[in-house]
Amino acid sequence: MIFIDRFSDHGPPTVGAALRRDDSLNRLKHRGIKPLLHSITIAALLLAGLPAAAGAEVNFVRDLAPLIVKRCTGCHGERKDSGGYRLHTYEQLMHGGSSGLPAVVPGDPAKSELFSRITESDEDNRMPQQDDALTPAQIELFRTWIVQGAKFDGADTKVSLKTLFGPRDHPAAPAVYRMSVPVLALAIAPGGKEVAVGGYHEVTVWNTATGKLARRLDHLPQRIQSLAYNHDGSQLLVGGGTPGDYGELALVDAATGKRLRVLDTFGDVVLSACFRDDGQRIAAGSADQSVRVYDAADGHRLWNMKLHADWVTGVSFSSDHRYLASSSKDKTVKIYEAETGTLFTTYNGHNQMIGTYAGQNPVYNVKFTADSPVALSAGRGAWIQLWEPEKARDENGTAADMEDRFKKVGHARYLAHGFQQEVFSLAVSSGQVFAASADGLVKQFDLATLKEVRPYAGHHDWVYALDYDAAENRLATGGYDGEVRIWDTTTGTCLATFTAAPGFKTAAGYVGK
Repeated sequence: MIFIDRFSDHGPPTVGAALRRDDSLNRLKHRGIKPLLHSITIAALLLAGLPAAAGAEVNFVRDLAPLIVKRCTGCHGERKDSGGYRLHTYEQLMHGGSSGLPAVVPGDPAKSELFSRITESDEDNRMPQQDDALTPAQIELFRTWIVQGAKFDGADTKVSLKTLFGPRDHPAAPAVYRMSVPVLALAIAPGGKEVAVGGYHEVTVWNTATGKLARRLDHLPQRIQSLAYNHDGSQLLVGGGTPGDYGELALVDAATGKRLRVLDTFGDVVLSACFRDDGQRIAAGSADQSVRVYDAADGHRLWNMKLHADWVTGVSFSSDHRYLASSSKDKTVKIYEAETGTLFTTYNGHNQMIGTYAGQNPVYNVKFTADSPVALSAGRGAWIQLWEPEKARDENGTAADMEDRFKKVGHARYLAHGFQQEVFSLAVSSGQVFAASADGLVKQFDLATLKEVRPYAGHHDWVYALDYDAAENRLATGGYDGEVRIWDTTTGTCLATFTAAPGFKTAAGYVGK
């Protein structure tokens, strides 16, 4: 889930200052200021370091990709393909649209449909449509690039152009919060003495015994959607970004907040990330529908798959390291061979009717157990579902045995959680299952009996995030209203309650003062 922005974002723009100047000049043209337009535009480009002459080398990633993302992908992007044409990747840009004409003919602008459309005088046929035309300098960039062979200077022609720009420099977090922000991610540090909580352009770290602010790790992505500590607590895996615009996965020094390594950028916010239990692999899932795995030692991306039809909401490695599972709003869980990314099978249990309960439910989280091949998944619907990858694959079968499979009872087990609304997050450890829901409740279940152990009541809004430390018998839960609670799982007692918004004045006084 992604919350509505209640702060002004002073982060860096997605395109350079020269392009903004071009747009301003184009608006002046429509007010009747024409004579010096071309010379001023060329001067602005020269000052910005962009090529103005046909002989200058045009760099696609630096010079054209930001312009295409800003001016073209709204109508010709991943979610919309006006005229059957998309430009959100270099590969798609080079393909033609429904006209059948080649979009780009390297070396020949006159035969390139894309160039013809951006230079078209008829506004009904010109691109961009229902918007200002590109400036002469911007058109010259396209022409020169095509003349020079329409070369691509990125690493992967299939990835979103937005991901080619590299990691962004993030602004500082607000010194004082004017209001609380939803807690969308938290993680208990090894030893149980501290809990890291996602904030606005920062992670705040709190003492679990006192609820006092320990430190702030800022200059991080706008939204923090996922947090996980490494084994010794020295590093924090941070996933987040700006909804609809940018995603980032980074390893951060847990003491200083310094970004040690940005593992990757995404076309949309990162919603889930985790370490494998041995710390050697990292997985992430994004709202851009991709699932990616990395070598934790050097940050090298091992694979990238995009098989889901909607947001990827959760990722989890199996205890034997063989599989990675990803849950999605598309109502499925995909299971991959963890080392290669090859699809092993799809679990479709959340698409099925169970008794009188309707199926067609989005899946918001998935977790493997630590000592068996069993996975648990939950989201909308009345059940937490327990299943195994190999048995799920056998039950999927083929079209030839469909009728026989419909007659058989599946292997999945169903834990009736009793919530009235969605389950957002799961934690599974030491035979215990914890589930956080939009009811404002957290419940603990015994994995062996599938019976409820106890509820954890006290939150006044959706409980979106939770983490469980079995060694310390500590549970941390975070609400949409910004409240964090620390619990003793041996007794169910709430040990500390605080609002994770430094400087924000609550009824009980200032937070973090």
